[in-house]
Parts: sequence; structure tokens; C-alpha cells
Amino acid sequence: MLGFCHLFAGIVIGLIIYKITDQRSAVIACGFGAILPDLIDKPLGHFILADSLNSGRIYAHTLLMLSIFVIIGLYYWKKKSSLSILAVSAGISSHIVLDEVWKSPTTLLWPFNGPFETSNFESYFTTFAVKEVLSVSEWVFAIMSILVLIVMYKDKIKLFARLSPHIEKSYPISQIFLMIVGFTYIMYGVNRHYHDDIVIGAVAILGGLGLLYGMKEKEIDDDLLSSHLNAAKR
Repeated sequence: MLGFCHLFAGIVIGLIIYKITDQRSAVIACGFGAILPDLIDKPLGHFILADSLNSGRIYAHTLLMLSIFVIIGLYYWKKKSSLSILAVSAGISSHIVLDEVWKSPTTLLWPFNGPFETSNFESYFTTFAVKEVLSVSEWVFAIMSILVLIVMYKDKIKLFARLSPHIEKSYPISQIFLMIVGFTYIMYGVNRHYHDDIVIGAVAILGGLGLLYGMKEKEIDDDLLSSHLNAAKR
């Protein structure tokens, strides 16, 4: 999967965690965790270790890496009552699932199942950049990720506060659009036997449902806050 697909999935998972736990930091933390494996492994594998491995799925795509974050996250949660690092772990988990790393048990179970497999990519970063720019789904996921973050942090940045009401009004349209994109990708993937398109479609549909849940809850919270403020004024 490409970067913004991972980011969007992580943000949606973080939004759901936030609605359950009321810890808003989970949104950013989970989104960061969702792209962290690539932030580590792509430069490391395709640049620093290009002559030996030349693979973008190495250390940060392993269960060992995930386990370390979970252990640290549990400790941090116990000491600070913060789910931030566990949310990063949730993001890493979503990345591993979307990349279907279990299909490469050598990577998933490293170092217990032997060394990493080598790959052969030429001009990886150029190819990656072109795919990002030309991918319709990546533009959709990028825009939706930005819109969610604007709404979630509208009380932190003045520009976000001005934009947020307009974005929130357009959420139903955005969610319908996500569903249409998702079903389109799934149908195209099924007809063409493109597995990645099916996964992208599933992310779009599930992401739309996640936003529907998260934003609906937020609207309820805002209504309750407004009612309390009005009552206080009286």
C-alpha cells in the first residue's frame, strides 16, 4: 500500500480510539504509527542497505518491532495513563495488516525465521513518487486525512477553527464519495483481479464508516457542549 492509504487508515483507527477513550492524542499517534514502518524501512532498506537488501519491508515491518512498541506502550499507559504509544502500536498493526506481511513469514517473524529476503528495485524512490502523484486513491486519502485533522484540532489553530464548520457540513458528501470510490476500486479490482485495488476499496469503505461513527459522536459532543454553555448563560 502507498503512504496516504496507510495514513488515512491510521487516522480513522485513532479517531475511533479517541471516541472510546477520550484521548485525542490517539488520532495523531495512530496516524504516525501507520506510516512509521515505511518511514524507517524505506530509506534504510532502499538507500542505506541498498547493496545488501534493497527492500522496504525489513525491521519495522516485523512482529518484534510491534511487540517492542506494545510493551513500551503498556508501561507508558500504566505510568502516565496515556494511550499515545499504544495508539502508535495500533497504527503499526494496521500497516502490517494492509501490507499483508504475513505472506512473507521471514519478514514478519524476523529474526526467528531466518534473515530478510533480498529484493531488486531500481530507482525505487522515483517510482514511488510517481505512483503517489498518479494514484487517484492517494489523493482521496490525503484530502480526507487533512480534513479530519482540521476538524479534530480546530481548537488549536485559528485557521482550522475557521475552516472546520464548512468541512463538517460537507462530511456527509465526503463519506458518500468515499463509499463510491471504495466500491469502484473493489469492482475494478475484482474484474481485473487486482488485489491491491480491492484492499484500497475496503480501506475507503471502512474508513467512511469509521468517519461516520467518529464524526457523529463528535457532533453529539458539540451539541451537548453548546447546551451546557447556553444553560450557563441563563
